[in-house]
This record gives sequence, C-alpha cells and structure tokens, in this order.
Amino acid sequence: MGKRVAYVYRASKEIRGSKIRVIWGKITRTHGNSGAVRANFKSNLPAKTFGASVRIFLYPSNI
Repeated sequence: MGKRVAYVYRASKEIRGSKIRVIWGKITRTHGNSGAVRANFKSNLPAKTFGASVRIFLYPSNI
C-alpha cells in the first residue's frame, strides 16, 4: 500500500520538449485475492485506459 503509480502516455502536442505525459496516483487498497489493487489518481483516468498497464514504482519504502 502507498506505492506510487504512473500512467504514461503519448500525446500529439509537444509541451516543454516532450510528447510523453504522466498521470500520477497511489495504491490505496487490495482488490480480490489474485493480487489486484485499487489506486487513486490525482486526476481521473480517461475511459480508454481501462485495462491498460500502469507503472508501479517501488517507493515510498520502509525497508
């Protein structure tokens, strides 16, 4: 719980020299018994992202 999640995508318009954009979120709780998790994102994800992959970062860490 509490790990950072990033949905990374490409946009057509370039901003600050890059076409790659990120929506950040945080893992909040588990969902089911198969290892799925729920996450809250700072801004809501668009509908086309349902089923898409996200990047889970290994921080913050207590180890």
